Amino acid sequence: MPRSFFRNTTAVFLLCTVVFAAVRAYHIGVERRSLRADAMELSQVTYGLFDPSEWKVIVSDILEKNVAEFHLTPENREQARKHIVTLMTDLLNEVEKVMQDRNKQKGFGGLVKNVMMDILVDVDDIRSGIPKYADLMLDYVNDPANKQEMQTFIIDQLNALGEKTEGLVDRSALNEVIARHGASDRASAMALIEPRIQRLKAEETRYLALMGIACLVLFVLAATSPKQQTVPLITTILASLAVLVAGLFLPMIDIEASIAEFSLTLIGEPITFTDQVLFYQSKSILEVVQVLFKDGDAALMVVAILVFSFSVLIPVSKLVLSMIALVRRRAPRAKLPYFLIFQAGKWSMADVLVVAIFMAFIGFNGVVNNQLAVLREYVSSVHVLTTNNSSLEVGFYLFTGYCLLGLACSVLVQRALAEPVQKVPAQSA
Repeated sequence: MPRSFFRNTTAVFLLCTVVFAAVRAYHIGVERRSLRADAMELSQVTYGLFDPSEWKVIVSDILEKNVAEFHLTPENREQARKHIVTLMTDLLNEVEKVMQDRNKQKGFGGLVKNVMMDILVDVDDIRSGIPKYADLMLDYVNDPANKQEMQTFIIDQLNALGEKTEGLVDRSALNEVIARHGASDRASAMALIEPRIQRLKAEETRYLALMGIACLVLFVLAATSPKQQTVPLITTILASLAVLVAGLFLPMIDIEASIAEFSLTLIGEPITFTDQVLFYQSKSILEVVQVLFKDGDAALMVVAILVFSFSVLIPVSKLVLSMIALVRRRAPRAKLPYFLIFQAGKWSMADVLVVAIFMAFIGFNGVVNNQLAVLREYVSSVHVLTTNNSSLEVGFYLFTGYCLLGLACSVLVQRALAEPVQKVPAQSA
């Protein structure tokens, strides 16, 4: 069996492996992204820390628990007695003052009423009896029958107030996510989603590793093949095209800022919110271009055109033209194809785009971390633990892999299409 046949067969097999891995990585990435978006929706701060309905339930439960557990002890009885005595004394003084002021405004008749009140009503005697009245009130409150009746009344009033308090939060998206996963509430839906995300991530990593190994072997095969044997190089270019397409459609960056823990104590009861998502976005290169075009601003549209040209149009054109030239076994004569194959590498923005995305990621991390740190500094009465879970996604690594493989293919294409230098025979003297 000729060695060239073995090389070509191996190259085609490796190409099929790359395409298969790219397709599987794409489908897994789409599914994982959808699950990740559902998890972020379930953890939105709108449905937790910023939801009045959640606070209504929490506060009602705390008040109901405190009312149900309330009982007089020797310590709090004396404290309650002092408060009741002070309250009743202030109330009696206020009543006496108001009545005297009103009688003074009525002239002589009012003056007579004040004198009669001083004679007939001994306010000091009433004032001295306030401690005894306070004890009677506390005994009434501490009676089991009366206590149960008052607790029931207070709880009913709390429930009535709770029914009148409702947050203006649209929960349709939340309910849709819960229903889609067949769960009963947010916690059970999250318990179903998280293991699936981790399983898909591990599977995605395996396919990416398989793709990387196949591309590396393809490149070695193309680099070691004779110049006239172009099949390994063509399959390597097709493999880089598959990697590029997958990298364009899959998300490059996940941007997430969240509150990992928010804790405070209300009426002696601890309240804790965990994993409250403040902001989340996941975008691929093509989605970024689409967003920039939809904005309608002229400057952003120029940026969108540049990004699309240097990340999609030029790379795809270069790869396709390189394959056509290899099939024809000669370099193109037209200026534009020749420029794209042999000279566009000098002007390509692919590597610049990858570096720009990486730097933007680092810069965004810094901005988010700084703002979350400010949030922690401003909040002193509660415990706030913030976190920044932004990360580079599979699209970034695939696009980076295309850049490296594309540059390597450019060198091999130029070598394969280089015209041999004709030696001029030496003239005899």
